[in-house]
Amino acid sequence: MENLKNAIERLKVMECPTGQVERKIANILEEYEVGNKNGIEVIRDEASDANEAQGYVAKINGSKTLTVLATSGMDDYVAKVIDVQEI
Repeated sequence: MENLKNAIERLKVMECPTGQVERKIANILEEYEVGNKNGIEVIRDEASDANEAQGYVAKINGSKTLTVLATSGMDDYVAKVIDVQEI
């Protein structure tokens, strides 16, 4: 559980190229040993979009789910996470 809390805190300050958001979320979850590479699925979820932020859903080992909201910068190159919620 502590690993998940630490991973969420790391996700909250994540910035990366816009095309790498899903992979970066999965890498952070794996790095913090929240799940293994085969047990983490991150998908773009338009239903989670809010206030011009794009929503992503991370499913971890089929049980835990996180919603991550990220905005794109002015040049649409860098994505910055603005919120992470555990569902």
